[in-house]
Amino acid sequence: MNLKKKLWIVALAGVLPWAGAHAQSAAELQKEIQALKAQLQTLQQKVEAISAQPDVTPLSQQVNRLEQRLDLGEDDNEKSGFKGMKINGVIEATYKRNNIDASHEFGAGAGYGAGEFGMIQITKESQDGEGVDWTLRLMPGGDPWVQEASLSIPLNKSTRIIAGLIPDFQGYEYIFPNANPTLGNQLITHNALYDLAGATAYTGIGMAHTLGGGKYAFKWVVGNADTSSDSSDITSDNSSRIARPFYDFENLKNDVQYFTATENNVKTVIFAYRGDWYIDETRYIGFSGLHGFGNRNFNIMAVDGGITRGDWQINGQLTMGKMDKAAANGERALWSGVSGLIGYKLTPRFQLLARADYLLNSANGGGTYLYASMDGTTGLGPERDADGNFSYDPTTGLGTKGADLIRYTMGTNFQINSSTQWKTEYRSDQSTGYNFTSSDGGTMRKDKQSVATSLVLSF
Repeated sequence: MNLKKKLWIVALAGVLPWAGAHAQSAAELQKEIQALKAQLQTLQQKVEAISAQPDVTPLSQQVNRLEQRLDLGEDDNEKSGFKGMKINGVIEATYKRNNIDASHEFGAGAGYGAGEFGMIQITKESQDGEGVDWTLRLMPGGDPWVQEASLSIPLNKSTRIIAGLIPDFQGYEYIFPNANPTLGNQLITHNALYDLAGATAYTGIGMAHTLGGGKYAFKWVVGNADTSSDSSDITSDNSSRIARPFYDFENLKNDVQYFTATENNVKTVIFAYRGDWYIDETRYIGFSGLHGFGNRNFNIMAVDGGITRGDWQINGQLTMGKMDKAAANGERALWSGVSGLIGYKLTPRFQLLARADYLLNSANGGGTYLYASMDGTTGLGPERDADGNFSYDPTTGLGTKGADLIRYTMGTNFQINSSTQWKTEYRSDQSTGYNFTSSDGGTMRKDKQSVATSLVLSF
């Protein structure tokens, strides 16, 4: 056997074992291939399912498309005049009862006879604060219905012109309730100074200033205040006259005569102002004044302040005022008063509240800015005894000493959710005289007890 043949035999012998092993591995490889095919088929089905979805646009393209839609929507709002417009409001459903008229009343109103049935506010704010802003606040069922109709025009970053119908800005209380306690009256009723010792609204023009980066604020208005009080027209039911109690010497009994508080149809010109110092995020002090002359002549000044720290809230107010020919004896009415509110949150949602008011009203038979009738519901007027008699001038028969008013109020409010609040309240009004008339129309009382509960929805 030659050398070449031997080499082929050796090579073939070496290949045979590898061939057997290779045949065995091929079978296993075939199985793996089949498994991979099955997995590939599954993946293919998933890809087809994804491809069948309606939108496979890349995320960046979707964002661009959304931005275009928003831009188009803003353009439409701007063209329609809705850009910067906001609508919000408050509705208060109330149950109330007092021992003067012994009535059980369900209604939608803030306070006892205050007349607010709800509030809706429409504001239009210009972009970046560089244009004219305006506010329209409506109170259906209230008096008046239009509670604010004002505009604000910027002159620079710190000064704006304000004009229109503007609510009175004396004191620490707001006219309307609100489920957010920082934006509205936290109790159901108002304090005695708000109800009886200050103005309701101004109509005029003025300016608002912001100083020290917002640390100080000052605003003023020149115009008219509560123009309905300037009317000198006399109606058959005496609705535009002031009731003045006097002793009728001829018939030997107490009686009432009516007189006109104004002497002409000229509107009262007023100058109103308010300055605030925001000491920090939790404390402020405010000083305000209102001066009127022409038809009615009066001067009212007030200081108020507040602190909110942790679970505690404290507010206070001091008011002094005078008005010519507004007292029960026809002379100058003089009044002063103090009010304090304290609140404590037992939980973040549940707050206890207490308020105390004192209104000094004794000069010249009594009289304040908003007191103009002898209806026996406010506790004011000449101080009376249990028989309804009062001290009077022996020459004129007119009252000489007015009754003072003390008001205690306790209540709770529970924040049901961010837009709804449940309130309860007990209030006691006490006069220094028997100046409340009971429900039977004849018995005189020194006190008036009131209870109320309400649900306040803000939107």
